[in-house]
Amino acid sequence: MSETPWPVLSIVIPVFNEARSLGPLHQRLARTLETIGRPYEIIFVDDGSRDESADVLRAIRARDAAVRMIRFTRNYGQHAALFAGMELARGEIVVTLDADLQNPPEEIPRLLAALAGGADVVGGRRVSRRDPWTRRAASWLVNRAASAAVGVRLRDCGCMLRAHRRSVIDRILAFPGSRRYIPVLAAVFASSMTEIPVGHSAREYGRSRYGPLRLLRLAFDLSVQVLAVRPIGARVGRIHQAVRRRPRYVIAEVLE
Repeated sequence: MSETPWPVLSIVIPVFNEARSLGPLHQRLARTLETIGRPYEIIFVDDGSRDESADVLRAIRARDAAVRMIRFTRNYGQHAALFAGMELARGEIVVTLDADLQNPPEEIPRLLAALAGGADVVGGRRVSRRDPWTRRAASWLVNRAASAAVGVRLRDCGCMLRAHRRSVIDRILAFPGSRRYIPVLAAVFASSMTEIPVGHSAREYGRSRYGPLRLLRLAFDLSVQVLAVRPIGARVGRIHQAVRRRPRYVIAEVLE
């Protein structure tokens, strides 16, 4: 696809030790985006990978002018990578996607169709999940906690496959703090959101970084973040962020 100065659609993909899946992911994603017929960009954010992910991404960028790449100096976490990609994204619609191919990129047109129906945010809801029961149970607790906190039923906070309008992305990026949980902020800042069922495949390469204990810790961070969004909890949120204050991320390399 020829390079465009202002893409309509931005795809943001955090990457951590996913060298083996990046080639197939790019091929499938590019085919899918070509069928949509809108100018697009693909932003890969290498979150301090220790394998050959950066080299693979450089090679992909050399072949495809629609690809942009950010590389962190070290591992800062998935949400830091997402925010870096969102800050670089130029599209009016921003889609987030995991690099592990568990969520098929071929589902993106369905997200965009739901977004065209009037929602500000469309989230994927994984059906027939290929994850251990312990992880599914921890995810269920996170979903219940998030739903109760924001007053919106969220059936799958952990699904990375999501589409957002630019107005919601701008509000998320403006929210202060270094640990910001995107699905919750999207639910708070969107005037309307919906979830649609999407496919879920078994991981072919590597292993997930989100085990049950990490998901429970995420639930705690999520609760503090919701308090920070609400006026009554603003002071609690500031104290929590002050205790955990650190640079959001440091960028080592950008290819555009």
